[in-house]
Amino acid sequence: MPSRKFEDGDAVMGRWPGSSLYYEVQIMSFDPSTQLYSVRYKDGTELEIKESDIRSTSLFRTKKSNSASPSRRRSRSRSPARTRSPGRTPRKPVHQPSPASVNRNELKREVLKVRLTPLRLDDYKVKKSNGEAEVIGGPVDYVRQPLRTDVEREAYLREKLRTREGREDYIEEVLRAKLGTEEKVVEEFVEREKILRYNARNAIKDDFVEKENNNVEAEKPQERPVEKTQTGFLGTIAVLFMMIFPPPLLYYLLYQCMEKDASLLSFSPGWTLVHLWDPTVLGYLTLWLLLQAVLFLLPLGKIAYGAPLAGGRRLTYRMNGVHTLFLAAVSVAGLLYYRIGFLYVYQHLLQFVTAAALLSILLGVYAFARSYRAPAEDLTLAASSGSFIYTFFFGRELNPRIGSFDLKNFIQYHTAVHGWVFLNFVMLLAEMETRGLEIPSLSMILVNSFQLLYVLNFFWNMEGILTSLSITHSGFGFQLVYSFLAWIPFVYSLQSLHLVTHPVELSYTSAAAITALNFLGFLLCHRANSVKAAFRKNPDDPKLSYLRTLPTSAGTKLIVSGLWGWVRHPNYLGDIIMAWAWCLPCGCTSIVPYFYGFFLTGFLLFYQLTRVERECRMKYGPDWDRYCQRVPYRLIPYIY
Repeated sequence: MPSRKFEDGDAVMGRWPGSSLYYEVQIMSFDPSTQLYSVRYKDGTELEIKESDIRSTSLFRTKKSNSASPSRRRSRSRSPARTRSPGRTPRKPVHQPSPASVNRNELKREVLKVRLTPLRLDDYKVKKSNGEAEVIGGPVDYVRQPLRTDVEREAYLREKLRTREGREDYIEEVLRAKLGTEEKVVEEFVEREKILRYNARNAIKDDFVEKENNNVEAEKPQERPVEKTQTGFLGTIAVLFMMIFPPPLLYYLLYQCMEKDASLLSFSPGWTLVHLWDPTVLGYLTLWLLLQAVLFLLPLGKIAYGAPLAGGRRLTYRMNGVHTLFLAAVSVAGLLYYRIGFLYVYQHLLQFVTAAALLSILLGVYAFARSYRAPAEDLTLAASSGSFIYTFFFGRELNPRIGSFDLKNFIQYHTAVHGWVFLNFVMLLAEMETRGLEIPSLSMILVNSFQLLYVLNFFWNMEGILTSLSITHSGFGFQLVYSFLAWIPFVYSLQSLHLVTHPVELSYTSAAAITALNFLGFLLCHRANSVKAAFRKNPDDPKLSYLRTLPTSAGTKLIVSGLWGWVRHPNYLGDIIMAWAWCLPCGCTSIVPYFYGFFLTGFLLFYQLTRVERECRMKYGPDWDRYCQRVPYRLIPYIY
């Protein structure tokens, strides 16, 4: 083992990681296992660098140069008229440095200094090129990175600060800004840089213990702290209840929809194991999942980036939902052409529910087991709950992937949504078959059309969903798998299932009113989500200049005008309006098809809203209270 060359407390020159510049540092400690020195820069920044990146300060003393810098030499063509005068003063001897060369050396020495002090307005200048304002300045005078949004910039900084080799790879980054006046360019640039650099700097506090000691004690690394979470908002017992209760409830709802004379207070189906389980059905469901996986992996659609995760990492997603839905529709049409009967799904619906529940358990166990190989930064807060039931239910790993195959995206968005649309279509065929209709009923057409419109819009604007809490915070556990593999496809298609055995004749006036209500909710939800997605992508987009915003210490802004200034969650209000519009075509003969409206309303009001606002309060702190004062209503103006 080679001996260390420098001792604790030595003042030396350390090379800045990722550059060729050296700055004055002080040796803090030495780790024999990694052969790395912990050093502290003058601004308080502490890094680990190799011994090969450390030089003695004596090597950086100012030396008098014998000649001008090669980069400063210029060749000039001399015209015949510009001959040298015989009486011109001869050049000084080479060994005598000129004042100009000394000044150049002093300038070089000045450039090599690091200034990581807080940003000042004077550090930056503005010049105009082709009529556009451009920010330049700092220790480098060239543009290294294009202008990014706040989210992209913070992710870039976090990624640089997280890695050992690239940690704090730059000093001051120069941006292009195509904004208004010169003063506004500089002021907004500097303020944004202060916030983003502060947030990115906090990203590596987990890796080191900060100590303020005048004697410069050695800094000891500590494990990345994982925030200790409670065992769920209702406790472990409630989580166990949520794990056991949904499957029987789903069977009950399906029974009420499929039986003509079913009563809410009586449940005596007389089922045997044969009615609930069939290995052939499990095989068909597994085959269908494999076909969905093939469609999911097709190189169709553009590549989009998700929200920055821990360490600034951003996952890539292929936006091929519309393409895969179209290919699935073509495949179904081809099977119908060859007279493949899809009524088999309707006739064995309960067995498909059982098969989906079994696959959910198996996939949940697999996700739980593989999560122990995941790095700590990819784990959720549920991983530290200390409760097996809670952790298994909510999931330990955030975004598990098998190579480039994203399990969460596949189950949550492709499998669930495709299954939902397919079951609706199967119920449409079943209604025509059982009632001897040549065309579906008006009620069935409305239910299928409303929900298909929602799905198409969802897939078309799926890029905006990548920043949702389900992607950035929800773990891949049994809750997510069962919800999207069994619950959503079968519960969201309850209206169409109910119409198969409980026909409803709608008048054209009623159909027009229900359609208007659905489009009201659709436009409200679509507009709110579109503005939110565009603002998250680029808050400085000129098309969004009409929005009034509230700046926060987190480096982002909150919208306080338009729909988002009307209520805090206008997209959820649109979802609730659409949910009830989907139920209304089923008439008033039974309350069972309205379960979806009650379920979604209760889920959004009592769980999703509380969860989202809790996360926002943790992220924005006092700024969230200011935002709530500007936008006091959550969902319904002057009511809630």
